[in-house]
Amino acid sequence: MRRRALLQLVPALVAGAVASGLLLPGLRQVRAQGAQRPLRFLAVADTGSGDANQRAVGRQMAAVHRQRPVDLVVLGGDNIYPSGDMALIEATFRRPYAELLAAGVPFHAVLGNHDIRTANGEPQIAYKPFGMAGRWYNLRRGPVEFFFLDTNGNTDRQRQLSWLRTVLAASTAPWKVVVGHHPIFSSGFYGNDPGAQARLVPLMRRYGVALYINGHEHNYERTRPIDGITYLIVGGGGASLRRVVPGPQSARALSTFSFAELEASPERLSLRAWDSQGKEIDRAVLAERPRP
Repeated sequence: MRRRALLQLVPALVAGAVASGLLLPGLRQVRAQGAQRPLRFLAVADTGSGDANQRAVGRQMAAVHRQRPVDLVVLGGDNIYPSGDMALIEATFRRPYAELLAAGVPFHAVLGNHDIRTANGEPQIAYKPFGMAGRWYNLRRGPVEFFFLDTNGNTDRQRQLSWLRTVLAASTAPWKVVVGHHPIFSSGFYGNDPGAQARLVPLMRRYGVALYINGHEHNYERTRPIDGITYLIVGGGGASLRRVVPGPQSARALSTFSFAELEASPERLSLRAWDSQGKEIDRAVLAERPRP
């Protein structure tokens, strides 16, 4: 009985040691890492229609958050149609995502080709709820580091590529995720982009990027891994849909209003995708790595 009583005291003693800082730092760190939950985020693009389709997608995004709380939302550009006019921010952002915003979920956006039609996108960069630290920027959250790009034709590509090379090389994140508006590999209206492939793929491959997220194509598509990288198109956020024909590089492709839900632990990067009615349209493990 005495031994059982002593064993029952151990958790309380350890908790007290942690709270007082008396526990060895290494042990405290192991316990903290063991308790860390995966990072969960949503990804959607071509959202800024301000119509019933965008609001339907927004409702389903909020429903996912109620069931499985997310840490952030990635916006893949064309945030405000037709020309990036901030006068439309209520209809194209605040109203569709009111529940997520009220819950304090942060958004992080990139600029699409429609967004730069007003003052080259500068008003959107200055709008704090879009979470943009510049035309391009990086963000580390848990096991993921995000690299947000300006893929528009008028960007300073050489300066951006130099920056991207530096930050990718410096990143120690288990998962590196690049976000841009324009597709690199696509089975949709615009198709594959050889120029973007030449500029970006060698860098992403060299530094171990696992996932590229984009919009511009108004459909959903997940490629098979191409040299270890999955290309995910989430352009079903509200803009008028376009036809997509699955090809050899497609793992899943369909034209529907939709968004992606992603989960990242240090060992696994996985995905589920949902349409605007709450139906699951895709599920996959994108990448895995062995436990250390």
